[in-house]
Formats: sequence, C-alpha cells, structure tokens
Amino acid sequence: MLIPFGAIALIFIAVVIILQISYKRDRDFADFTVAGRSFGGFAQAMAFFNTYQPGTVFLGALGFIISHGAVGIVLSTVVAPVVMFFMAQRVWTWGAANDLKTQPELMALRFQSRTVRVAASLLGIAGLFPWMVLGMQSLGAVFYALSFGHLSFTICVVLGVIVMTIRQFWTIRMGMRGIIISDLFQGIIAYFGGSLLILWLIVWLLRNGASLAALPAAKLTLPGPHTPVPLLFFSLNLLPILSSLCWPDLFVRLYTGSGVDSVKRSSAYCAPLALVFVCGMCLLGLLAATRPEFAAMPETAWFALGHKAGGVWLLTAAGVIVFAASMGNIDATVQSCGAQVANDIIAPLRARPMSDHALTLSSQVAMLAITVVAAVLACLPIPSLFNVALLAFQIMVQLSVPLYFGIFTRSGGGRAALISMIVGVLTVAVLQFFWPLAIPWAFGLTSGALALLANFAAYVGFALIEKQTPAEEHRLDALFAGASAHSASHDRFARVMPPANQI
Repeated sequence: MLIPFGAIALIFIAVVIILQISYKRDRDFADFTVAGRSFGGFAQAMAFFNTYQPGTVFLGALGFIISHGAVGIVLSTVVAPVVMFFMAQRVWTWGAANDLKTQPELMALRFQSRTVRVAASLLGIAGLFPWMVLGMQSLGAVFYALSFGHLSFTICVVLGVIVMTIRQFWTIRMGMRGIIISDLFQGIIAYFGGSLLILWLIVWLLRNGASLAALPAAKLTLPGPHTPVPLLFFSLNLLPILSSLCWPDLFVRLYTGSGVDSVKRSSAYCAPLALVFVCGMCLLGLLAATRPEFAAMPETAWFALGHKAGGVWLLTAAGVIVFAASMGNIDATVQSCGAQVANDIIAPLRARPMSDHALTLSSQVAMLAITVVAAVLACLPIPSLFNVALLAFQIMVQLSVPLYFGIFTRSGGGRAALISMIVGVLTVAVLQFFWPLAIPWAFGLTSGALALLANFAAYVGFALIEKQTPAEEHRLDALFAGASAHSASHDRFARVMPPANQI
C-alpha cells in the first residue's frame, strides 16, 4: 500500500506547492471568477478536457461499455471542441464587453431577464451537483483499489472526501486562477498519461488473446429498427453533444481565455487528444468485455486491468490518473457553483448592488456549504455511477434550447427561455422516475431527449407568440453587431448590460 498511497500523496503535495507558489491576491470578483481573462490555449484545453472527462469516465463510462457493448460508446467529447470553436467568438466577445463571469449572466444579457438568470443558475447547479458527488465517490473507488481490500469502501469514500475537503481550502482561497493552474498539471497526468495507459492496456489485452471477434454479436450491434429501443444509441450520443457546452463550469473556464484566438486554439488542442482518448477508451472497454474477470466487475475494471497488466506499478498509475481527473473536475464544479450562487442568485435578488468583497465572500461560503453537502451524499451507497451521470446529462441538456437559440439567433425572449426550461425539467422529472434509461413507447429515447422535444416546442411556440418590441430589436442588433465586429481591445464595445440587481 505504501507505493500507491505514496504516489497519491506526492501528486497532492505537488499540486499544493504549485498553488502556493502561484498564489496571487485577487483584485476583485472578476479576478476570483475568471482569473482576469488571462490564460492561453493549452491551459484552457486542459481545463476544458477536465470538464468533459472527469474521473468518473474511467469507472462509470468504461464500465457501461464493458457491460452493454457498442451502445455505450459516446463520442460527444470528439464533437464538443468543434461546437466550442464556432461559439467562441460570440460568447467570449459578449463576456469581455460586458464583464460576464458565468453562463446565467450570459443568458441574462441575451434575454434581459432576471428570472431567466436565476432559473438558469438553479438548473446548472442541479446538473453539476451529481458530478461532484460522483467525483468524490470516484476518489473512494481509487483509495479502495489502492488499499488492496484492506480498507472498507465506506472508509475509502470518507478518506476521499477528507482529501477533497482539504483541497477546497485552495479552491476557496484562490478561485479560478488556482483551478486553471492546477488543471494544467493534473490534465497532463490524467489525459496524456491516461491515453498512454489506455493504449498500453489495449496492447496487453491483444497480446493475451482478447479480440473483438470473441464478443457476443449483441454487444457489437447497435439497436436497430426491429428492436424495442432503436433510438437508444442516438439518444445517448445526442444528449452529451447538445449539453457539452451547457455546463456552467465550462463557461467559467471559457471566460478565463485571453481572447477569442486563445479559446479557438484550445479547441484545436482538444480535438486530437479527445480522438485518441475517447476512441481508445471505447476499444479498451470492448476488449475488456471478453475477459470474465473484468466483465464481472465492470465499474472497477480500470483498476483490475492495471493490476493484472503491470502489478502494483500500473495499478498505481491507474489510480493516480483517476485521482488527478477527479480532483480537477470537483474543484471546477465547486467553484462554478459557488460563483453562480453569489453572482446569479443572491446578487440579482438584492435591492442594492453587491461589492466585490461581498460577492467573493458569498461565493466562498456557498462553496464551503456545497462541499459539505456533497461530501455527506458521497458517503451514501449509489448503485450505478453511469445512471447518475446520465441523470445529470438529462437535466443539463434542458439549458441547450434557450442557450443555443439565444447565442445563434435573435428569436425568442425571456418568457420563451424560462417556459422552455421549466417544461424540459418537469418532463425529465416525471419520465425519469418511471424509465431511468430508455422509454420503450418512445422507441428508446431517454427522458432527457423526449423532454428536449417538449422544451424545443415550448421555446418556438412562445417565440412566435411573443413579439419583440422595437427597442428590444435595436438592443439585439447592437449586441450581435458587437460580436461580429470583434476586436482584441475591450474598449471598442459599448457595455449593454445593466448591473446584476437590475436583471
């Protein structure tokens, strides 16, 4: 146990030293939330990747592929950088021109609605929170695997919670600057190191007789038109693709970029790494499914593969990779949730504007409270990591309709955005209770996909009914024209967003 736990301790100490050396006192709340919009493309790429691929993918996503075969292959991470590339100019430009710090603030700017801002914040936090709990449970799985069964799983989850609670001291103290800096270090370990280990394990499996030919035909076959759920694979891939840029922690990270070119470069860095990482993970899962010892315990197969292929040293590498990926994702989730509570829930509901100190303090208190609640829930037994992750996608994707319509078109106003989100979330809540995965009478669509159709219909319906005033049309013309005439200088943009408590 000294080797794997010693490696975890060294990684943790290295992160703390990096954060201590790079500590810089925040000048204001914008510094705390978006780090002064000062980071380059590669640092952003590692931060974005940590949003797309948290530590849970090594356990829940890989386990789902081992259990269910090709239907579990989700390629959203390969497509997401492309979407981010096309969104970069308008999103970053609006953010820089209007000092935006969060996704709900962007939606408030577009729809001129305080209610939309608060609702989008609550929806975003609801979608993010399950990932935080899963992240802490992933750390518990890491410590359990590295203890070789000498510690109970409950003790290991508690140990993981303690480690992440200690880590939050620097997250709360340093805000987004500390997260981006640590993401750079952790991302290299998790995704470059993770890709190398995935390729090594694939080669090891192939050398030891694993073959796709040994898989049952059912695991290599996608649900067809003659099955009860022909649209399940389509639904499982559609939701992550549409929600890939709905995550609030991603938007906060996007705003840390030093410019549009920085964000676009990060997309270019993400794409090839995502192709290797995601496709490698899918192939590894299919090959591992041919071995009974891995198929019997799919959600811990990542660790079992490492131990079987290389003893304690590869097991240690597998554990360190999940640890690095989980730590970065939890940090960003906590920070973005805390920022939204202060900036998009408390501030808009107050009669007077809040000072930078009050906003930062409110965010830090919220971050502490969210960490404690997630830590308590993480200690409870959760039967299926993949189903919890899927629920988070079903909720988060309901932001996509007003978000994408708002960014790419001028149609629809505040009522359309608000009603569409409410209809989508309520539909998910009802359908998910009865059909956690696929809905047979909807040809295998998940609850989130069906809710998205209702969401879309509500938005389009209200957009047609709700006619925009000439003043609103003029405001949107100026807003969209400003993004099209982007310049590196922020001074060229007129600020068109009133203070938070007026929206």
